This record gives sequence, C-alpha cells and structure tokens, in this order.
Amino acid sequence: MNLKKKGLAVAGALTLGASLIVSITAAEAATPASWVGPVPAKTGATKGGTVTVITQADFEHLDPARNYVGGTLDFYRLFIRTLTQYRTVNGKTELVPDLAADLGTTNDGGLSWTFKLRPNLKYEDGSKITCEDLKYGTMRSYNDDILDGGTTYAKDFIDNPTNYKGPYTDPNGDLYGVQCSAKGDEITYVLTQPIPYFPYVTTFGSFTAIPKAKDTKQNYDNRPFSSGPYKIESYDRGKQLTLVRNSYWDTKTDPIRWNYPDKFVVKMGADQNVIEQSLISDSGEAKTSVSTDTNIVTNLSKVLGKPAYKNRLFSFLSPYNRYYAINVDTVKDVNVRKAIQCAFDFKTVLAAAGGTNSGQYANSTIPPSIKTGYRNFTVCERDVIKNPEAQIAKAKAYLAKASDKKTTLRLAYRDKGVEPLRAAAVEQALKAAGFTVIMDKYPGSGYYSTVSKRGGDKEPDIVQTSWAFDWSAASGIVYALFDARTMTSTDAKSNYSRGNFADLQKLFAQADQSAPAAQEKILGDIEQKLIQDKAAHISIYFERSHMMSGSKLGGVQIDNGWGDLSVIGAYVKK
Repeated sequence: MNLKKKGLAVAGALTLGASLIVSITAAEAATPASWVGPVPAKTGATKGGTVTVITQADFEHLDPARNYVGGTLDFYRLFIRTLTQYRTVNGKTELVPDLAADLGTTNDGGLSWTFKLRPNLKYEDGSKITCEDLKYGTMRSYNDDILDGGTTYAKDFIDNPTNYKGPYTDPNGDLYGVQCSAKGDEITYVLTQPIPYFPYVTTFGSFTAIPKAKDTKQNYDNRPFSSGPYKIESYDRGKQLTLVRNSYWDTKTDPIRWNYPDKFVVKMGADQNVIEQSLISDSGEAKTSVSTDTNIVTNLSKVLGKPAYKNRLFSFLSPYNRYYAINVDTVKDVNVRKAIQCAFDFKTVLAAAGGTNSGQYANSTIPPSIKTGYRNFTVCERDVIKNPEAQIAKAKAYLAKASDKKTTLRLAYRDKGVEPLRAAAVEQALKAAGFTVIMDKYPGSGYYSTVSKRGGDKEPDIVQTSWAFDWSAASGIVYALFDARTMTSTDAKSNYSRGNFADLQKLFAQADQSAPAAQEKILGDIEQKLIQDKAAHISIYFERSHMMSGSKLGGVQIDNGWGDLSVIGAYVKK
C-alpha cells in the first residue's frame, strides 16, 4: 500500500466509480444519491447497546498518517473521516465523497484535482472542520521520520517545489502543492504527474483533517481527534479501546457510516482458539461480539456448512495475498534466493493456515480477476497451483551454484493466529534444502514498522507478510510492493524485499508515462520479472476468510473496500 510518482495521460475531467475510471465532463457530473447522507438504514436495526470486538493484537497504529493495515483502515472509519471513502450498502461497494462533497474534478488530465468540501462538519468538541485542517493532515504525513508506518502517497504524488519536510522539521514551511480556496470551501492538490485515479488515493489517512492545535505528534496514535460518529473514551494499549458516541457528528452529512450502538469495546490479547471457542459457543458477552482479526481455522469443520451457524459465519475469498519477501539487501546471490523459492512447500504452508478451505494457491500478488495485470507464470519452473510441493533437489542445485552461499536465514513472523504455524512450515522446508533458520517472532502489533527497517543485526532475510490491493488494479499493488522509489536508506516502507533493480526501475519509469491498459501490462511484467528472474518474492495463497459474529449482532458485513469483515454498520439486536 504505497506508490511512487506514477502517472497516466488522460484528457478531460474525470470521476471514478468502484474499480473503474470513467471520463466525463463536469456538466455531466450530477450528484448521485449515494454521495449524500444519511446512509440508508439497515432493515431491523435498533439503537443502543455495546458491540464487543475481540482481537488477538492491538492496532498497529490509529494515527491516520501512520495507519496502513486494512482492518484498521476499515475500523477507524468509526472516528476518522477522509476526503473520499468506500461505502458498502446491501453488498455493493463504491467510492464516494466523505469530507469532500464530490469525487474531485480535473481539467488537465489528472495533473491537479479540486474537491468541493462539505459544509458544517464538526469535530468531537463541536469545532468546525476546515480546509486548513485537511491540508495540515496531509502536511504532517511528510514527517514520516517521526510518524512512520503510513502510506507514501502524499509525498510521492503532490508537487513540493520547496522540498517541504513536515511541520515538525519545518514549522514555518508550506506545502504549496495543497491549496485551499479563499472561502475554504474547496481544496486543490497539484501533482507531479497526472494521476487519474487520485480520488482512490484520498481514501487514506494522510488525507484526513487534523487541527494543528490537537496534534500531539507520536502520541496522536493514542488519541486521534474524532470527526466520525464515535470518539475514543479510553485506550489502554494492548488491552482495551472504548468508543462512545460523538454528539457533534451529523448523520445528514455522512453517506457512509451508521451509528447504532452506544459503545464499541475492543478487547485485545485473546488467543486464537479462545476467540474461536467463544464465538462458536455464543454465550454471555459473545452473543454481541465479533472478531475482526481472527479467522475460524481450528474449529472450521464444526461450523462450515452447518445451518445453525449460517447467519453468523461470514465466508468469502479475501483480496489478501499471503506472501514472503526475500531481502535482497541481505540475501545478495540470486541463486540463493532461487533456492529459497524452490524449497518453499506451498502445500504445507497452506495446510498450516487451515488447508484449502483457508485459501487458494497463487503464483502472484495480482489476483487473476485483474486481467490486464495478472500473469500465469511458474515459480522454480513449476506451476505452483498444480504442483505446490517443495522442489528440494532443485533448491540444493541452485544453492550449490551460488558464489555468495548464505545458508543461515532469519525468518520474521508475527505471533498471531496461524502465522507461527505457517512460519514453522517454512522453517522445515528450508531446513530440508540445507538452510539453517533463525526464527524471529514479533508481537502482533508494531510488526510492519519493525520489519521494514533497513540495517541492524536482526534485519530479516525473509519477511512473512500479506497484501491486499489499494484499488482493483495492478497499480494498486506493484508500485507499493516493488518500486524502489518508495524506500529510504533506513526504511523499506512496504517494499519488504528491498528490491532496487535498474532494469525494473526503468520499466517503472516507462509505466509512469503510459496509458492505463499499457501501464497495467508493464506492471504485470515487472512482478513476473521480480519473482522469476530476481527471485525476491514468493506469493503463496489468497486467503479464504471465515469470520464469525455473535447471534445478537446484526449489520455486520463483508466490506469490499477494505477486504474485511466490517462492524461499521453493526447493531445489537433487541
């Protein structure tokens, strides 16, 4: 989930629909009903009560500038509004304005975008949300040396002729690429290159409103200032977060959010199996509980396909690809990296995650549904979908060819759910090929910021991680994961393989200037080359999610905007 100064040449003003770029004139852009609040009521929904969200780990970050985890990007919509956002109603997901009143217009092919802003929006203390607050929310994301972990979209796309570095580094500076109108009713973003899908980019947290007076730098992670229907009452890191109603939020201004419960309580630190057993038993507090970070795995056979659980078991093919990045900074010899690829046993890794009910094999992080970008290529000369087993003989042959024979590898993984089991399956496969594996287990929260750091004695050689597209296109995947321009000397961002290959970077530069269809093809080529030729990446499977809620909860829904089970419309049944 990041990119770097890419662009597409498109003429005329543009608006976007849910996975589709449509060119229309400004005169044709009548305001759709889905852009105007309130969001349609859920049938049978009632107000009141408490929804309990049970999780294994704390949130990576709640600060919008630092958040880049799909489940949190969904959940924090309860108290964070962004310029644009995804709305899911009756199973239909679309991009709609949020703090904005439209999806933006451009008259220069996407080189600059102007958004009208909704009037009379308020924060949790009743103060007005302003255009200057929106601009400041973007400006503070430039201080990613302090506020690490977030997207790089703002820095990558917005024109910054003075090399502004953020309000903490440059308190008297200005980000000239973001401009508020004289009346404060419009905001304009001037970009370095045409970006016709920019209204998708503005769903992320560096495009939210933050009043400068409320900015507490790193401590903002503990108490973001609410612009949504709920506000933070208390937050005990690693233990519990409690949300209560924000009385200044106005349903008529919001086409996305409901506000049925009186409270949301997030209880953290539960064990995978404890969560499964609790939700299945459906007793006491579990009746009004849901887990947003835990799939039913161990006990799946008890509930899958059983009529008694039909109305509260949510099974769906997730956009999340579970993959492994091979660090080319530390594993320098391509033959060693190819040996690692060959040693991987897709079958045992997926079995550790719950088997074929929990995912489907993948050769690519681009799903086959993205037809312009997807490539059906082999990994270690095998079709991994038909032949997922390890290729140990080939792994040993590649290792024998290596001139820089690195055989001790650090594998980084989270202590969360089935992830330790998956890591153990990888360890056994690598050992069979002749590697020694140091298992580096990290806590469930704070993981991504840690494994992206470059240098140090414990820098991982292999990173166990996952990805879901930022929008349904190769451009929402490949730039973020593989473009070296997103990285710094100390932070790989989301490019966990640390790849910086001259031939691939030349292709990225070519993609920057290509029309949409041609760009998608180039990006598909880049991923194939990075996996087949550079051996810097191994995609294993796309997840099949099986998540559960209690019998007294309604309104829980699969949200295709962020690819998860969402509580944004949850209510307690009477």
